[in-house]
Amino acid sequence: MSKEDKTQPPSESGGEKSQESDSPESQPSSQAGESQEKKAKSSAKPAEAAKSAKTAKPSSSAAAKEKTDKPPAKPARPAKKKAPTYEDLVDDPLLESLQKKFSEGILSGQSFLDQATYTISLEVLHDVLLHLRDDADSDYDYLIDLTALDYLGDEKRFCVVYHLYSHQKKTLIRLRCAVAEGESVPSATSVWRTADWMEREVFDLFGIDFSGHPDLKRILLPDDWHGYPLRKDYDIKLQDQVWIKEHLQIRKTPE
Repeated sequence: MSKEDKTQPPSESGGEKSQESDSPESQPSSQAGESQEKKAKSSAKPAEAAKSAKTAKPSSSAAAKEKTDKPPAKPARPAKKKAPTYEDLVDDPLLESLQKKFSEGILSGQSFLDQATYTISLEVLHDVLLHLRDDADSDYDYLIDLTALDYLGDEKRFCVVYHLYSHQKKTLIRLRCAVAEGESVPSATSVWRTADWMEREVFDLFGIDFSGHPDLKRILLPDDWHGYPLRKDYDIKLQDQVWIKEHLQIRKTPE
């Protein structure tokens, strides 16, 4: 081999390969670029994840939890039932017969819960009671109850109420009669014997007098009790302080 062949430079292909593989500068630069790209991608992932978490819709379980946390809706209130009222009696045979016999003494006739109520004046009260017992078309032979009401402030303060029953007709009626304070009501003891103790009870608790009663005196409270407990102006808290001090020997009573 000649000297020229020995001094000839290496081929281009061989030199390029050796430069690419053996050059210390080219290899570190490529690795640095790759590491920077990886860092950029890794730093971008948390930001994108946070952004997606904000914009993402809640899951079905979370939505269900929100629904259960809300207070339940209040049920709708049922409509109030119409309260029963008094209605005027129309085509009532008993009312017509009473008005025909006692004219202006029969003030009105009304129905409440299918029960007839007749309001009469005090002047014809005793005669109406006799008629309802003895008349064949009426035949109210049983006095179930006798009571009273206190309409404090009205001109005729009290109202005496009679509940009459007919065993033959199996019907019940009510009679109402307004009474002013101090007026006497004719006793019904001569019509029905059951009126005896009933009138005594009304006298005892309301102070209403029944003229013609055989033994009108208190039946529940002591004879020397002051006042009438079922009157609306009676102070039930204080009761009869004089009687309590005298009979129960209580040293201190409420004022």
